[in-house]
Amino acid sequence: MRDKAIKIIDEKLTEVLAKSGYNKVKAENNNISILFAKESTGSGFAVNFEESKNQFKLLSCEVEKGRILESNVLSTWLFDPQSDTEREAKDIAADFAETVRGATGKASKKITKKKKRGEDEDSASSLFLMNRIANIFPELKESLQQEKESYENFRGVTFAKKKALPLVKEVLTSEEPKDKFKKLCTVFSNLYASGDLDTKAIITIVFLNAIDDTTARENIGAAVSDELKIAMKEAFKLKGKKIKPEKIKKRSTFISDTLSAAQAQQAQQRR
Repeated sequence: MRDKAIKIIDEKLTEVLAKSGYNKVKAENNNISILFAKESTGSGFAVNFEESKNQFKLLSCEVEKGRILESNVLSTWLFDPQSDTEREAKDIAADFAETVRGATGKASKKITKKKKRGEDEDSASSLFLMNRIANIFPELKESLQQEKESYENFRGVTFAKKKALPLVKEVLTSEEPKDKFKKLCTVFSNLYASGDLDTKAIITIVFLNAIDDTTARENIGAAVSDELKIAMKEAFKLKGKKIKPEKIKKRSTFISDTLSAAQAQQAQQRR
C-alpha cells in the first residue's frame, strides 16, 4: 500500500506543481520518494516516507541537479501501509497539494505583487490555518469567504471563536468522526510548528483551551506533536488568568501576550 500511496500523492502534486513551473526530477537522495524542482529558482518540493515511523513528510527544499541541499518540513502525516487504505492516502495527497499551493502562491506574490491580500497565501498565517480547517469542515467555506471579502485584514481570532470553534470543539471533545479528529490534530501540529504567533495562539488558546474534559485532552495530547502537547499543557494553566502585557511591544494583543506567557513558562520548565 505504501507504493500505491506514493503514486496517489505524486499524481496530486504533479497536478498542482506543473502549473507553477515545477518539473519532476530524479532524486539523488536515497530517502526521497518524490522530488519536484524549478530550474530557474533552484527551489523544490519533496516527499519522503520514514519506514521506522510510518510517516510521510512534505519538504520545501533547495535543489541542485536532483540533490537536496537544504530542506524544511511543511507537513507530516502518519500512514501505516499495513492498515491504512487508499482513502487515507488521498487525504494526505490533498493536504500536501493544499500546502504546496499556498507555498507556491506566496513565492509568486513576492515576484508579481499582484495579490492584494498577501496573507491569503502565507502558510504561517491565521488565514492559512482557517483555510485548512475549512477543508475539514466545508460548511465554513461560505462564511470564510464572506469574512475575507468584508474586512481588509482577516480577523483570525474573531472568526476562530465565532465560526470555527463550535465545530472544532465538538470533534475534539467526542473524537468523532475519527477522520476529522485525526486531520485536526495533524493540522494543529504542523501549523503550530510553522505558524506565526497569532496562529499558535489560536490553536492553543482559542481551540485547545476550550476543551475542559480531561479524557478529551489526554486523547488530543496523544495525537498531536510533542511540541504542541507541551504548549497545550502550559497554555491551559493560564486559562482564565489576566496577563499583563509588557510596556513596550511593537504588536501586542491579549491573545499574543497570553501565548507569550505560556511559552515563557514552557521554557523555564525545560531548564
